[in-house]
Amino acid sequence: MKTIVPNNLGRVESVSIFIEFLKNLYKDREMIMTMAIRELKVRYVGSLFGFFWAVISPLSQVAIYGIVFGLFFQAKANPVYGTDSFFLYLICGLIPWQFFSESVSISANTVISNRNLITKAAGFPSEVLSIITVISQIINHLIALVLLVVVILLFGIPITPMILLLLPYLLLAIIFTIGISWIVSALNVYMRDVQQIMSLILTAWFFFTPIFYSTAIIPPKLLPLLKLNPLYNFVEGYRYILLAGKMPPWESFIYFFIISVVTFGIGGLVFRRLKPGFAEVL
Repeated sequence: MKTIVPNNLGRVESVSIFIEFLKNLYKDREMIMTMAIRELKVRYVGSLFGFFWAVISPLSQVAIYGIVFGLFFQAKANPVYGTDSFFLYLICGLIPWQFFSESVSISANTVISNRNLITKAAGFPSEVLSIITVISQIINHLIALVLLVVVILLFGIPITPMILLLLPYLLLAIIFTIGISWIVSALNVYMRDVQQIMSLILTAWFFFTPIFYSTAIIPPKLLPLLKLNPLYNFVEGYRYILLAGKMPPWESFIYFFIISVVTFGIGGLVFRRLKPGFAEVL
């Protein structure tokens, strides 16, 4: 009993800390939205195409991958999605992936790049910085998503009411991405190599997510292992909903839900634990 009680107290303390953490985020919601909009404006100010870069960037990558793998390699999509168009298969995987990878890449340096706010503004809630980045990327993602729907319609594939299921998938992706971003941004304050390491991890993560290759070519023995990748479930959810117009496998959604919530919780606790030392290190 003596060893169990402290463990339980530790869990209760962690939960209470995290609840307080969430309350503070809710309290700062107006500031988060204001800073997210400002970050978007700053990113594109002075550029010739402005917000159109949010469209040009993903479309250019889709065009490159589509030509290389769809035209040169004659790649085909898995018929389970209701189309053999590799271009549509590719774009439905690339757009959600870009939201995640861009959010994490930018968030890795967000605490360091805002050191003045953290060191000079006493009590500044540095945990909002990653959320601001994710929100700004969501705006880009929604623009790309609208274009994706238009392209799908041009290919003669109807959009069904099932598209509403994108909302819970996107919400879970936001939760998962914020959790990862909190961990990476907090660790990068103490170990500046984290940003470069995360860049390598994202590259490997991209290739272990079925974005530019079909799940049909994956050996059956390896497929269960690949499904442990949260981004596998994210991009597959988009493909099932947008292309096939049907609900993705329920076990995939449940797994994505659990891993997203757990990652969000762990990320919040890690950031909360490391936050007190930010001002001194920066």
